[in-house]
Amino acid sequence: MKMISRSTIRGTLLALTSGLCFSAAIASARAGAEAAEAEFPYVIQPEPGATEFAAGDGIVITSLRGNRKHLEPGGRYLLEGSYTLASAGGADLAWFATSRGPSGSTPITEDEHARVSKGSGGFRLKKTLLDDGWLHVSFYVQGHSHGGVYFGEKGFDNTVLKKKGWSDFSKDSTDEKPDRTAAGAGSGRSLVSNPANLAILAYLGDPVSAPANLDAKYQATNLVKAFFTLSRRMGWQVQRVAVDESEFPFLVYGRLAGRHELPEKDIRAMKGYDYSGSVRGSTDAGATYFSLNMVPRDQYPIGQAAACNRRLMVRLQMLADAVRQ
Repeated sequence: MKMISRSTIRGTLLALTSGLCFSAAIASARAGAEAAEAEFPYVIQPEPGATEFAAGDGIVITSLRGNRKHLEPGGRYLLEGSYTLASAGGADLAWFATSRGPSGSTPITEDEHARVSKGSGGFRLKKTLLDDGWLHVSFYVQGHSHGGVYFGEKGFDNTVLKKKGWSDFSKDSTDEKPDRTAAGAGSGRSLVSNPANLAILAYLGDPVSAPANLDAKYQATNLVKAFFTLSRRMGWQVQRVAVDESEFPFLVYGRLAGRHELPEKDIRAMKGYDYSGSVRGSTDAGATYFSLNMVPRDQYPIGQAAACNRRLMVRLQMLADAVRQ
């Protein structure tokens, strides 16, 4: 009688186990694809627009699906693709929208971004469109935009930002910028020729950059998360919210449905955050527009507290005016 060795049995079991695992993986992938098709039944052909990356980085969109046939406010969408990150040890890969006007960007949810490490991999992001901003998927390093690609729907040119007016890698560029002209900045010629303006600008001084070792709590995505946590606790309905990263401290601004206060004690009750100034008012429609500094003063760069404070109230008022309309 032929004997079967233990090694043969072990090899057979391993082969069977591997086969079962492979079959389970295929079944799981198929189930995931079917679920995505059920939730997002419409295939939308993406069209890339303005693109900018650091050397060695890249993002490729491979699939765009939605619960509506086209990209439009109110629809929910699934974005899939691959990335290569070579210029940093890690980044936040996020699907955001750049506002077309002074109203700010759409709120941030967990499905809209993912933490990625240096190297290559895939991503799968979901987003509900709340306005008609320019869509883009981008890297964020230490809270700052670190290159990405704008995109829209093929055949609908108004959904695609073809050319940016700023760089993600210049000193004072940001991903989402409020409309400073609408906020009352005035013409460039007036700013540089009017002696009164020159005196004010000299007093305000230069913008303060974020500290190199900025705590993650005070990066844009986490400031928005903290504000949504506060909003849920207070029963506020957020209509829109964004973060101004043009200089430090980063400021939260937006609009709430109904009329509300911004209670200092409730903001300070959130671990790691503080109430460090705000501007608030009501629109004719009864909504609350606001700008808010939640960054504690001990987080300001050493020796820069006075410079931050000189510019703070002007920035808060400017941002509040931008979302008032």
